[in-house]
Amino acid sequence: MVWNAPPAVEAGQTPVMGEAVREEARSLSLRGVRPPVRVPGYEQESFLGKGAYGEVWVALDSNSGRKVAIKYYTRRGGTDWAALAREVEKLRYLFNDRYVVQLIKVGWEAEPPYYVMEYLENGSLEDLLRQGPLPVHDAVPLFRDIAKGLVHAHDKGILHCDLKPANVLLDQDRHPRLADFGQSRLTNELSPALGTLFYMAPEQADLKSAPDARWDVYSLGAVMYRMLTGHPPYRDDAGAQTVLGTGTLEEQLQAYRTLLENSPPPGLHRRAPGVDSGLAAIVTKCLAPNPRHRYPNPQAVLTDLDAWSLRRVRRPLLLLTGITFTALLVVMALIGSTLFRDTVNTAEREVLEGAVESNRFAAHAAAERLEAQSQFRWQSLETAARDPELRKSLATSPKDLRGDALDAWLANQKLRYDSRVEDPSSLWFTVNRDGLQLGTSPAFPEHRLQYRGFRDYFHGQGKQLDETAGPVPPAIRKPTRSGVFKRRVKERDEYWSVAFSVPVWATDDATGEPLGVLGLNLDLKGATRLDGDRERFAVLIDSRPDTTGQRGLILRHPYLERYKDEPPGTPVPVHYSEAVIEWLESGKSNFPDERGYVDPVGGEFAGEWIASAERVAVRLDNGQPMDTGWVVLIQERRDDVLRPVAALKRRLGYGAGAAIAVILILVLLMWAGMMSVVDASSRSRVSRMLRKWAGLPPSTGGLRTAGATWPTGNTAGGTATGGSAVLEPPSGAK
Repeated sequence: MVWNAPPAVEAGQTPVMGEAVREEARSLSLRGVRPPVRVPGYEQESFLGKGAYGEVWVALDSNSGRKVAIKYYTRRGGTDWAALAREVEKLRYLFNDRYVVQLIKVGWEAEPPYYVMEYLENGSLEDLLRQGPLPVHDAVPLFRDIAKGLVHAHDKGILHCDLKPANVLLDQDRHPRLADFGQSRLTNELSPALGTLFYMAPEQADLKSAPDARWDVYSLGAVMYRMLTGHPPYRDDAGAQTVLGTGTLEEQLQAYRTLLENSPPPGLHRRAPGVDSGLAAIVTKCLAPNPRHRYPNPQAVLTDLDAWSLRRVRRPLLLLTGITFTALLVVMALIGSTLFRDTVNTAEREVLEGAVESNRFAAHAAAERLEAQSQFRWQSLETAARDPELRKSLATSPKDLRGDALDAWLANQKLRYDSRVEDPSSLWFTVNRDGLQLGTSPAFPEHRLQYRGFRDYFHGQGKQLDETAGPVPPAIRKPTRSGVFKRRVKERDEYWSVAFSVPVWATDDATGEPLGVLGLNLDLKGATRLDGDRERFAVLIDSRPDTTGQRGLILRHPYLERYKDEPPGTPVPVHYSEAVIEWLESGKSNFPDERGYVDPVGGEFAGEWIASAERVAVRLDNGQPMDTGWVVLIQERRDDVLRPVAALKRRLGYGAGAAIAVILILVLLMWAGMMSVVDASSRSRVSRMLRKWAGLPPSTGGLRTAGATWPTGNTAGGTATGGSAVLEPPSGAK
């Protein structure tokens, strides 16, 4: 066991020895300090630390030769004997449990009392977390083992009630061991037990509360939150001031409960690298302020954690590498303007190249996600299109068709699809070979048997046909993505939408003419802004011509998000980015030139942008790629990207100014020193010191009217005047 704590440690808690105390321990050990009492069967080796309870020594078991830690309670006045007795009692129940620090021997009758425990050399989890948060692949095994330790303790009727990183020690394999059961309670006890602020559950912070297994569940979640983020939940400057800035203990506990119950749920763990929604949900449920919304016990946490591990699919992660921009601040007096300009230009070029590369990776990742979503939609439709019930419905005459049954079938397909997508807002529909809409989900009976053969998703000609002219066009024979259109939602055109459709064949060999079309409408909405401290977002653009014949229609952009809360009837402007299409057709994937990218939306999006684009294409069942017509554009403001360069310019300017000032001061000091050395008439102490340093006789004031003033001393011919010898000049002096 590594005892790693400040000297002042409350009785019953794990002492934690800081560097100063470690140094003192080493010093005392070297001086041969003896332990308070010899424990039979053990050979004390070295002094390990001291705290409010007394001293800790490392010893060797005479029989087995293993190291142990002996805790001597030499300070009876500062010891909570009830807490110590409680800890010893609980450790006896947990004998031989690999998840708990083991108690070996107790000597209450000795003077001073002591008990012998395992000696663990790898310190506490608190020591490890002082170096920063842990990566997910290290935090999850620790989280699991700590939960198992709590399960074992709860199975024996013991609630820890003070779980925190300092009370989790690491064995030689860095597996966690629970320690410090001084605040623990049996499950049938009713006496309250206070834990540690920001690690204990809100209901535990009540001197009238009864112990509950969910207290340890909250503390378990707080420890995991600390491992992922580097600090416990709700523990920021404002939260600490709110709780610790109050007066009495009861007031602090009330402030702590109020803080946890009224604050928004902590969410920094969701942004920790490698944390997916499943793991984040487990931690969030552990930290629920309301105990009824929390896991009932640590075993339930383990069950969910195991389920998450089984569900988790290992996917290749795109490593977003950032380029470190290093600026060499050269402090010199005469820095040439050419060198300054070259340094700034080099930094600017590197920053822009790094931003372009980062945007290229982001655009590629976003395009891959959209490709997977499009592939999934077509695969879902093709799977459903082979259903015999749908084939039978499309082959049935419309007058004999049971529309309600078809709507129910579509609703069932939509339900399966919606359960596997993030935004279940699709509309499923089917059209027979005559272009008549037979069913929808959500159901719209009033639209049944309306003619839809003129729609792009039916005939796949890339445009809408005249609804009233000409014969029914042939239905599509392969998966098709329609042109985009506006779908009226809540009494106004709110979203751009698109239809995915596939042919429905009479047989699996896809011969003859299709029976009709199965499709789904999808609203092209969603968040566009990317996380980060710079203005950076993803734009979705359609490279296919729209109904007006123009290309580059912007389908998803931050400007469109403003209109979702506008009153009904508010017109939504349409913008095109033809430049992006021409840019991609030229073979480039970014804008590396000085002009950069100009957002066609203008207004608040005016100015220069750094951008990268990626086409979205999927592979059909035959392995052939199919261009969806969509382009993903990642853009961020050039000024934001170049902000480090602007700061570099300021620093270089300040550095050059400081260098010039320092050089001027040094020159002035050198000039003043030279003048002091040359001028023998100066009476200042600095002048005398400099003349002495230069090997010249110190001056005493220069020539007087009676002659020169010479150095004082007991020289022949001198006349004492006022305690100093004013000498006559030597013979021959005038």
